[in-house]
This record gives sequence, C-alpha cells and structure tokens, in this order.
Amino acid sequence: MNDLDFKQDKEIAKDFLTNFADPDGEAKYMNILQDVANHKSKAIQIELEDLVNYKDLDEDFLRRVTENTRRYLGIFANAIDELLPEPTEVLPDDDLDIFMTQRADEGTENADGSYPQKKTPPEIKRF
Repeated sequence: MNDLDFKQDKEIAKDFLTNFADPDGEAKYMNILQDVANHKSKAIQIELEDLVNYKDLDEDFLRRVTENTRRYLGIFANAIDELLPEPTEVLPDDDLDIFMTQRADEGTENADGSYPQKKTPPEIKRF
C-alpha cells in the first residue's frame, strides 16, 4: 500500500476550490465561500461533476475522493476553513456569533498554546 499524503491532497482541494470556474468564468466555489462568510448560505456542496471536469485535477485524487469520501469530506472541510474569506457585509450578531466571540476572548488566556485542549475545534466554528 502506498503512503498517502493528505497534506498534499488538502492543497489539491484548496487549488480546486480557489480556481474552479463556472461556465461564466466566475470562481464558483470562492463565491459560495463568500456567501457562507456573509451568512447568506450555511452549506457548501461540492459537485463530483465539477471535480471530474476540473482541468488540473489528478485522476488519482478523484479516485481517492470517490473511494474514501468520508476522509475527503474532512480534507475539504479543512481546506475550506483555511480559504474562508472575511465577510464583506455588515452582519448583525446572532447567538452563534456572540458565543464564538466569547470563546475567542477566553482563548486569549491560552495564547502561548500551553493548553491545546482549550483551543476551539474548527468543527464548532463551521456552524
């Protein structure tokens, strides 16, 4: 069994999310990520057909995505966490925003990283 490089696969996922263009030439997934950042959308659906049609995609990567979808959901989620842009619209604070702000303020007490278990998991930040 060959050794898989999930860090490299995350970079491939980031490249796809950043550069895939819809038929109009717009950055399809970056526009979706901006909608998520602006709270216009809550989910990101990656279409398998887009992966198939992406010109720079390695066929082995596509095979790994289709054969191990659960693992690659996490890889794409981590790539999205890194790529998610800042909101471009002023948003009213909802309950989740208030909660996350409080968690971030509490996190400054652990700025040196001495207690990694106090770090907010990215899974919580996604909702």
